[in-house]
Amino acid sequence: MKKVFILLVLLTGMAFTEANEPTWLMSVPTANVLPKNTLSAGIIYLDLSISEGLEIGAHGIKYQLSKDFQGGRLALGASFVFGLYPYAVWTKNLDFGELSIGVNPFPYFVFASIETKLSDTMRFIGEVHNGAAVGLRNNIAKGWWLDVGAGLTVYPYKNYMFYDFTNNDYFYYKFPTTFSPYIVISLCYNFDISPVAALPEIKPESKPLEDGPQPIDPVKR
Repeated sequence: MKKVFILLVLLTGMAFTEANEPTWLMSVPTANVLPKNTLSAGIIYLDLSISEGLEIGAHGIKYQLSKDFQGGRLALGASFVFGLYPYAVWTKNLDFGELSIGVNPFPYFVFASIETKLSDTMRFIGEVHNGAAVGLRNNIAKGWWLDVGAGLTVYPYKNYMFYDFTNNDYFYYKFPTTFSPYIVISLCYNFDISPVAALPEIKPESKPLEDGPQPIDPVKR
């Protein structure tokens, strides 16, 4: 059984080790990216760093432009979850935690988040985007991350224009402000998928052969 397991690892060419935490919080991104050749997989997570500073997956695509921009990190990205929503986000480490501030085109143009350490395995998350959310990020085991939180989505009233084909005229309708509570539960495992180091080539020891016939050692009796 042990030989079969070793063979499977060699065939896949993958080495699974612990990597950093997810680079998204509950609903907003940070300017952090996964280390190269790191896969984040789980519930609502399937993101892969395909090169240095570039991350792509279920959350969309994100590229870290700078690791040192105004004392923090700067990234550009686009979320594909509910349509194409480009964004820019800046993240900085502070004494009380990690602060992220970003801009996107919908719905409020600005979002922000704070992540602060409560213990060696637990962190508090606060977000402001299209509403507000709070939660806890737990490192439940090596490489495993569990997020549990709740939030309230707030969409302000909007004026929409419609065309009345019967009367050949336009009219406006105002949608009221809506409040939608929600709960977040996500689980992911981050691991390194870098190819394993090349195995040393094993050859039987042999003496170099010279040209021409070789003498045969006499057999001792």
